[in-house]
Amino acid sequence: MGSEKVSRWLTLAANIGVIAGLVLVAIQINQNTEITKSQIANDYFLADMALELAMMGEDPAYSWNKAVYNPDELTTKDAVILDRYFNYGLVQIHRLQEMDEMGMAPEGWQERVDYLEWHLGNEVGRRWWKQVKSDYPDDFRTQVDEILAGAGFESNRKVLDALMVTTNRP
Repeated sequence: MGSEKVSRWLTLAANIGVIAGLVLVAIQINQNTEITKSQIANDYFLADMALELAMMGEDPAYSWNKAVYNPDELTTKDAVILDRYFNYGLVQIHRLQEMDEMGMAPEGWQERVDYLEWHLGNEVGRRWWKQVKSDYPDDFRTQVDEILAGAGFESNRKVLDALMVTTNRP
């Protein structure tokens, strides 16, 4: 009779162990599924960013330089390149927001939004933002508008001018 009791207890313990093992396997499958979802979403954004870069062509700096120093001389080609350049910055931030919602973004990613002050720090960038901002959620629009309110249209030019050697400096 004692061995029967021990046998039942061992059977019960074994069954509990099997159930616990199945629960752990289910948890692991769920974690792998979430990681896979995050990877697929990240891959989508990376592909979108690669497309943006490809559409900018080989010398987007030429068009960006015009946007900073000679905005009245932009061509339609420059406009296309700059549209993709400005959009690229927003895609980067949207990617980080999505990764954050999935628990996969690095700490401090929110500071990347402040970079839009530089990214859109010229008259052309501001005009672009004014045109496209209705495509974004209210809270994001408000955040970007607040960032841009602190900087003038000339923030790019001021930084770039500081890099130049001039003979007219005091």
